[in-house]
Amino acid sequence: MLWTQTSPAQRRAIRQWQCYALAIGILGELFLAGDWYGFAAVMTFVSQTLHLSPTEAGFVQGAFAITYCIGMLFWSPFARKWSARKLFAIGLLGTGVFMLAQAAAGDFAQLVGARLLIGFFDAAVWVGTMKLIVGWFPTERHGATMGTLLAAFSLAITLDFAVGIPMAVSLGWRAFLVSLGCLTLLVGVLGLLTIKGGPQEIGIAGFRWQAGAEPSHHGGNLALSQIFRARWIYIGWLAIFGDTFALAATATWVVPAFIQQQGMPVQSAALIGTLMGLSQVAFLLVGGWLSDRMSRITMIRLGAALSVLSALSFAAATHYAMSWGMLLAIAGASGVAVLSGGAIFSLVSENYGEKLAATAIGYAELGGIVSTFIAPTLMGWVIDIAHSFTAAFMAFVAVEAVILVALLVIAAKRAAVPAAAIAH
Repeated sequence: MLWTQTSPAQRRAIRQWQCYALAIGILGELFLAGDWYGFAAVMTFVSQTLHLSPTEAGFVQGAFAITYCIGMLFWSPFARKWSARKLFAIGLLGTGVFMLAQAAAGDFAQLVGARLLIGFFDAAVWVGTMKLIVGWFPTERHGATMGTLLAAFSLAITLDFAVGIPMAVSLGWRAFLVSLGCLTLLVGVLGLLTIKGGPQEIGIAGFRWQAGAEPSHHGGNLALSQIFRARWIYIGWLAIFGDTFALAATATWVVPAFIQQQGMPVQSAALIGTLMGLSQVAFLLVGGWLSDRMSRITMIRLGAALSVLSALSFAAATHYAMSWGMLLAIAGASGVAVLSGGAIFSLVSENYGEKLAATAIGYAELGGIVSTFIAPTLMGWVIDIAHSFTAAFMAFVAVEAVILVALLVIAAKRAAVPAAAIAH
C-alpha cells in the first residue's frame, strides 16, 4: 500500500507514530552522546581524583571509539534482520549498566575497561535509531530528521557540560555518571516496551512511500559488499570523520585550553561548553533543513570548509590573548563545523535504499568513530610532547584541511542532486 492509498485515519496514525519515533530517537541520541561525552565534561575532576596525565585522560575519552567501531561492525549487519526496537533496547540497557561501572572506577585501567564496554553497546543504539528513522520517514525527509537527531547528540554534549560540571563541583563526578547511567537504563526500558519499527508494525501491510521499484543495488538479498562498490560510503565516511573530529576535539580540549591559555575561571567552563553545544544544535537543525532543499554534496563540501575555519579560530584562541567576548564568539560559531551532519546521512540513505540504508549508515559512521578516538588522543599526545595547546589545535586544523581536500577529490564527479519535494 502506498502513502497516497492510505485512509485519513491511517495517515493520522502514521504521523502520530512518526512523531513518537522521532521523540524516542532523540532520547536515544541524547543518552548515546551523553554517555559518550559525559567523561569529557568532568575529565578535569576525574583526572585530579585518579591522577591521570593528559595522554591518559585523552585516551580514556577516546577509548570509547575503539569498541564503538567494533560494535558498529558487529551490530550493523543485524539491522537487516533485527527490529529497531531490539537494537535500540539492547544498546541502551547494556550502555546503562557499564555507565554505572564507569562511575565506580578506581583507576585508569578500570576507566578504560568501562569505556570500552560502553562503546560496544552504544553502537547498537545508533544502528537501531537509524533503522527506526528509515522505517518511519520517506527519503526526502531524512535530511531534516537526521539533522534533528544529530542536534540532539550535540544538545546532550551541551547538557553534559551544563549539568555535569556544576554537579561534579557540588556532588562529585561519580554522582553525575551514576545519574547518566540510571537515566540511560530508563530510556532503554521505555524503548523496549513501546517502539514500533514502521507502518507495517501498526497493521498497514506492504506499506511503501512511493510507487516504483528501487534501483537494483538496493536489493535486500545482495551481499553487504555491494555497499562498498559505490563512492557514497566513502564520501560519508570522510565527511563524518571531519565533523566528528571537530566535535571531539572541541568537546575534549577547548575548555582546558581556555583555562590555561586565556586564564578562564573554571566556573566559566560550563558556559563555554554549553555555548559550543547549543551552536552545534542550531547549525545541525539549519543544515538538516537545507539538505532537503539543496544539493547534499554541496552541503558536505561547505561543511568541510567551515570545519577548517572553525579549527583555525580555536588555534588562534590558544596563541593570542583574547577578550572574554571574543572567546564566547568563537565558541558560539563553532557549530558551523557540523552544518553538513544531516546531509551526510541522508546522502547515504538515499543511495542505498530502505533495506540497506541503516547498515550503510552504520558503516559510514565508522569514520566518526575512528575520529572520536584519534582527536582527543592525538591532541593529548601533542600537548604532552610539545607542551603546547597551539600545536595541538594546529594538528586539528591540519586534519580538517586534509578531509576537505579528500572530499573535493572524491566527490568531484558527483552531479548536483536536486532538492527533493517535501511530503508526508
